[in-house]
Amino acid sequence: MNIKKTILLFLLFSSASLMAQTVKQFAGIPNEVDPWATYENTTVALTGAHFYQPEGIMWDKSGNMWITERNKIRVVISGQVYNRAGKLGDGNGSQSYRNGTGTGGDFSGAHFFAPSSIVADPSTGVLYIVDSENHAIRKMDAFVNVGNGQVVSTFAGADVQTNNIGLAGSADGTGLNARFNVPKGIVRDASGNMYVTDWSNFTIRKVTSAGVVTTLAGKAGVTGFADGTGTTATFAGPYGIAQLDANNLVVSDMDNGTIRTVHMTTGVVTTLCGKAEDWGYIDGNFAAARFNTPRGLAVVDGKIYVCDGPSIRVIDVNAKTVSTFAGSTSLTGNTDGEGTAARFGELVGMAYDGKISLYVTDHYYNVIKTVTINSLAPIVNFSASKTKAVVDAEIVTLTNTTTGKPATSLKWTINPASYTITTGTLTAAPLSVKFTSTGFYHVTLKVTNTYGKDSLTRNNYISVSTVGIKEVPESVSVGVYPNPSNGIFTLQSLYGNFPIQSYEVIDITGKLLISKTCNNSLTETFDISNAQSGFYFIRVKTSQGANTLKLQKI
Repeated sequence: MNIKKTILLFLLFSSASLMAQTVKQFAGIPNEVDPWATYENTTVALTGAHFYQPEGIMWDKSGNMWITERNKIRVVISGQVYNRAGKLGDGNGSQSYRNGTGTGGDFSGAHFFAPSSIVADPSTGVLYIVDSENHAIRKMDAFVNVGNGQVVSTFAGADVQTNNIGLAGSADGTGLNARFNVPKGIVRDASGNMYVTDWSNFTIRKVTSAGVVTTLAGKAGVTGFADGTGTTATFAGPYGIAQLDANNLVVSDMDNGTIRTVHMTTGVVTTLCGKAEDWGYIDGNFAAARFNTPRGLAVVDGKIYVCDGPSIRVIDVNAKTVSTFAGSTSLTGNTDGEGTAARFGELVGMAYDGKISLYVTDHYYNVIKTVTINSLAPIVNFSASKTKAVVDAEIVTLTNTTTGKPATSLKWTINPASYTITTGTLTAAPLSVKFTSTGFYHVTLKVTNTYGKDSLTRNNYISVSTVGIKEVPESVSVGVYPNPSNGIFTLQSLYGNFPIQSYEVIDITGKLLISKTCNNSLTETFDISNAQSGFYFIRVKTSQGANTLKLQKI
């Protein structure tokens, strides 16, 4: 009984860990001491890179990953990190504002000042970068190859400079006539419009593909937490932004500790969850939930994932609940792990790779981590109505118990092919089959959904015989060894007080090979060396009762 409890607990913990979120180090050398003083002016491997406040992540049309950090733009190709734009050198001393091509020094290349978020045009590959402390949206030509530099220009916002830094403001306008004040987040819709959180202006700005900038919601220079339409709504520090659905944006209002929605056409602002100026880390329903410093966010499968201090929170819009998805709301660190066992320092940026992973940037440890959303991709599992003591011509039903999002394709494989289908097909579940031959059957299930694919094979999963012999007994008072064997086996009373009275060796078809009456012995040896390799059964009678064991002759 204790063994069974142990096995059950192990299975329960194993199942739980499968569904936890897997957090792994992706890039960067952890550095919380002097990140501004350690940097690369050359190409370096992902695991050997030194980042200083990495924040924005985006993939271009070719699948290349782009990363913004303190004053540089980098790209990841085949596990290598390349500097593509920005003034090289010390992170604290390299801020500046300069249009140009690629990287450089004081008077060459493009310069940035704390670029935060980044988006890519999916058709052209052109990048749009929020140059936060330069108060501008910068445009960077599409990547061709590492040998070709990329021109950086100003798309919208300040081109006027004070002390070589972009000029802040709040004016709507086109291109260089518009002004921002520490913009932070950016998202692009299917029509090419971009939406920007203008943090120090307390507004949400819309930027068309032609560079026309307008204020969608909030009132420049006015802080608050009021819901409403357009300028009647107020924010205290809008930071992260993503598209929630066809009509709405979702915004993390960091300095209010709330998550807000903004209608993309009307500018109607609604507080989704969190309570303004009531900061904390509280999970629960929307009324009870609290956020501390919500920043970067992403929307995946209708759920909103939010960087909140040293944790990732998940908002289930349909269930109206908030829970801790990964990391801890009370403990910090730089630890990979499953779900809430993982540790982060200060999470700022977040991006979804379009598959099953979130990428988060940690400003404290200056690293990038992946967080696998294990509830999306299939984790294959299946069950059978009967696996033991199956008699030939008996119907067995196979049921798909795979977790993850619904399957787009499914395929059963059963070997050997000595069966007939009575209900269903090999590409659907459940599936009922009738086995026409004795033996051991291997079953494989392959499942694919929108987020990935997985397969599971169970060898010797179903045993079919003419006599319905169980292959694994619930409890036994005798054992057999060695098993498998070349043909010579020894029966042994396991407890020494249940003598062996008789035994029979039977092949898979039910044919009797050996039948022997014993003299209440504690051990018995028998030989089936002349039998062909395969599986056999032995029925053993003791003073405790009858036992059936499976043998393998090799």
